[in-house]
Amino acid sequence: MANLTQLARGDFSLGTDLSAWVIVGIIALIVGGVWFLYRRTTVAVSRPLKLLLVSLKSAALVLLFLCLLQPLVIHSVPVPQKTYLAIMVDDSRSMAIRDAEGGRSRRDAAAELLYGKGGLIGRLQKNFELKMFRFDKDAAPLTGIENLSASGSRSRLYQSMMQVGAELGGMSPSGLLLITDGADNGAEDPVRAAGQMGFPVFTVGVGREDVEKDIEIVDVSTAKTILEDAIVEVNVTVRSRGYQKREVDLRIEEGEKITASKRILLENADQTQRFTLELAPEKEGPLVYTARIPELADEIVTENNRWSFLVDNTPKRLHILYIEGHPRNEYKYIRRAVEADKTLRLASYLQTGPQKFLRQGIASAEELKAGFPSREEDLFKYHAIVFGDIPQHFFTAEQLALVREFVSRRGGGFLMIGGSTAFDEAYIETPIADLLPVTLVPETELPAQLRGGAGKGNNPTGEKFHLHLTGDGEQDPLLRMGPLGDLNREWWEKMPALQGVNATGRRKAGATVLAVHPRLRFQNEPLPVIAYQRYGRGRTMAVATASTWRWQMLMPYDDTSHERFWRQILRWLAQSSQDRIELRLDRTAYSPGEDVIAQIQVFDKAFNAIDDATVSLKITEPDGIRRDIRLIRSGEKEGILTGVFTVQKEGVFEADISSETAAGEASETLRFLVTRPHVEYHNAAMDAAQLKRIAAAGGGRFYTVDDAMRITEDATALQKIITVKNEQDLWNIPAVLVFLILILGLEWYMRRQKGMS
Repeated sequence: MANLTQLARGDFSLGTDLSAWVIVGIIALIVGGVWFLYRRTTVAVSRPLKLLLVSLKSAALVLLFLCLLQPLVIHSVPVPQKTYLAIMVDDSRSMAIRDAEGGRSRRDAAAELLYGKGGLIGRLQKNFELKMFRFDKDAAPLTGIENLSASGSRSRLYQSMMQVGAELGGMSPSGLLLITDGADNGAEDPVRAAGQMGFPVFTVGVGREDVEKDIEIVDVSTAKTILEDAIVEVNVTVRSRGYQKREVDLRIEEGEKITASKRILLENADQTQRFTLELAPEKEGPLVYTARIPELADEIVTENNRWSFLVDNTPKRLHILYIEGHPRNEYKYIRRAVEADKTLRLASYLQTGPQKFLRQGIASAEELKAGFPSREEDLFKYHAIVFGDIPQHFFTAEQLALVREFVSRRGGGFLMIGGSTAFDEAYIETPIADLLPVTLVPETELPAQLRGGAGKGNNPTGEKFHLHLTGDGEQDPLLRMGPLGDLNREWWEKMPALQGVNATGRRKAGATVLAVHPRLRFQNEPLPVIAYQRYGRGRTMAVATASTWRWQMLMPYDDTSHERFWRQILRWLAQSSQDRIELRLDRTAYSPGEDVIAQIQVFDKAFNAIDDATVSLKITEPDGIRRDIRLIRSGEKEGILTGVFTVQKEGVFEADISSETAAGEASETLRFLVTRPHVEYHNAAMDAAQLKRIAAAGGGRFYTVDDAMRITEDATALQKIITVKNEQDLWNIPAVLVFLILILGLEWYMRRQKGMS
């Protein structure tokens, strides 16, 4: 039996094209015809009975006629459509943190939420076709709980969301459900990705919003220059929460061996502290160390208590040109200081008399044969230049200009050492005055007590004095004679007095003064004795005394303070100079699975960038496997080539570059570390604020694991409803046949009762 209510709500229609007037006319003819047939009957009947019989017969015939017109009822029915719903699950290493309920990992909490008894997958599958993805630095299909390993090196929400959005572009999904702790290490803002999706984005935060107790090593940096005795400064940045005024051990480990240790005091919550330790590598080559704070019993996140870093203790041969105007103790003892240093070659050009010169430390008979170099390719082969007690007129104007180019363009180092003609006013109008970290002042503008000096009569500038270290000097590794702090200060206080200082003007803006004269001042500032600055690509230094030899002569024979001082100065001076082929990486350390972007620039012997070099880049992996890396010219800057490659293994990688040009061959080696990622454990708490912003931008809602089941209710609003039109024929339903039989039967019965034919 048809649903009468449903029929009443539908729209009536006929399966014929006849107009209403034609249908009415035919019905009138049927009624008229029946009336005509009943006009004369074989048996006399009353008028009311005749009308009843006419009505019954007419109704039956009209009903038959209408059935021939195929009447039907059309009614609209709303039907939910089963559409796609995407689910993205964070599979990065931060999901391994055990701060979920019951001590479970975030990964386990997410897996239980999805795949557990009564989980979201079973509930959402009733109304949606689910598309499952896992993600870390990018997204990949998720086929089951066994695919969630919490091992991804980085979380890149923007990239992963845009990748999923592109894959679902042709499916018109109803929405996206993002299950994550909110950690994001990508460069792009995931909030922007949520706004570009084109469908609602819902987020579920996994983990604690507030990690109450945690100690985190945020960063580790090391000095680029390996100083005397291979001492390396290791700067460790620490952030802590919940351990105010707590003392803990900070260690530097090489494998199982503790190579340095320091007891540190943790301060206020969420404030970073920097601690310095000293490391003395016992062997040459690339060495991997780990800075670690032993895990405390009540720490929730222990993965961020350590940080691995690389110290490349591979010796590099440095070539230094030393020009000296006459034989003197300072020259003699500086040469002695570097004789045993395998990293330094001091090629010196000493004037011993009128037109007489002595070359020492030269690599060939041709080196310095013509005196101080006048060509770029001859001078630029050195890493640093030292001017001793040498007058300005010894050089041509072109040579002094070339020294400035050596520093600014080649990236070399320049040092001037005190003496009777050093820092002379004759240099004021020359490029040397530009290079120095202190200003040069005409002697006539100096106060009387600053005129003269050693060799120029009895004057305060020629008196003995103990070097006074500034605050910068006490901290700078260049002046490190002993352990950092009081012991190093005491060491300097015991050093023999110097005698004589070159009076200069004040330090230049940006220059660093390491040591000053304890008594003499110029323009209300202590007279600088040791200072340095950056200049172009290089660095320059002034040592405004010629008496450091006293540290050698007046100290016990086995004391090496003088040697140590000059070795460290000269290494620092030359270490930063660049090579003719330069390799730069976008970072110093990587994690397995990450891309390394290498940029290579080639220079000619005059250190002008060239674009026609044949360059090769070979990578040696930790297990010894070598592979060639394809290089392409960037087009942004002359001479730069770029190579991109992926690292998969942990350990020390070696990048070897070589070039062939018309100027000859050049090569360079750079080492870098691939280790377990640190970034996933920085600020390890669940970032609810970020997830709320993503949900708001995507038009969705934010949930925690505890209330995530509400998604099944809220998701019903995402279902797409379509209207289906159902047509129901009226002419062939049983009720019409029954009604027709009843009418005809009643009409026949009444006629038989009256004896009508």
